[in-house]
Amino acid sequence: MKSCYYHSFYDPLSLQDMNACNLASDEFPLMVNCAGMISSDLPFTTDNENGRADFYLMFLTEGELTVTLDDGESVATAGSILLFPPNRRYRYRYAGGENLCYYWVHFTGSYAERFLSECGFSPLPLCKRSERESSAPSKFRRLFDLYEEQSPLQSHLLSCALEQLLLSIALSIEKHPKAVHLEKSLRYIHSAYHTDIRIPELAKMENLSHSRYIALFREQTGLSPTAYLIGLRMRIACELLQTTDLSIGQIALTVGYADTHFFSKLFKKYVGVSPKQYRQGK
Repeated sequence: MKSCYYHSFYDPLSLQDMNACNLASDEFPLMVNCAGMISSDLPFTTDNENGRADFYLMFLTEGELTVTLDDGESVATAGSILLFPPNRRYRYRYAGGENLCYYWVHFTGSYAERFLSECGFSPLPLCKRSERESSAPSKFRRLFDLYEEQSPLQSHLLSCALEQLLLSIALSIEKHPKAVHLEKSLRYIHSAYHTDIRIPELAKMENLSHSRYIALFREQTGLSPTAYLIGLRMRIACELLQTTDLSIGQIALTVGYADTHFFSKLFKKYVGVSPKQYRQGK
């Protein structure tokens, strides 16, 4: 074993606190129990039959680990992310030879499970490789630095640093390599919502047929392009009614409707009250 860095919210010299590092807690939405870095050229096997009480995240920067997952063995190489859920057996082994280096963090929290799911870390256990994540080591080192600083806000700062780390990793993983995302047309809708937007033009931006574009749009947003655009216009109209003294006719024009009467009927249909009633808080 070449080096091992260990940072704990607790005193690492206390056996009681070492045990406290392995805990589940809902005191914070995200809570770092401990973190560290391992560098080794000696072979070893890890097999924790009962798992841990918290989540276990690993990020490899050198070498290879053979990991046992639900669907069999997988080889994790540099750039791989491993994530093990609480109370589940985890197993991995290192054959030795070429140097192995990985960062790790154990964490818990009332929001941890939901946050991981929303970020696409599922199903667990997980072993994913990213070609684009280069900031993870620096974000781990930020965790280490926060342990050393001993700030009165340490637990909150650690929670924020962990969230940034997880978000960075989540964005770097290609969860659906063949998925078609509609960023171009969605950006256009949000910037040109007041203009005459036509679906064939949006589909062309994404190099899709008219029907395929509508299907994908509904799949990704839950709405048709037309309903999405109207909803966006109505939300902006609500904001203008509440925060400006623009007339209803001026607001209608601002969000893309030259006919004030048509705008008012559409607004009442989607919002439930007329623009005048909405402005008056009725």
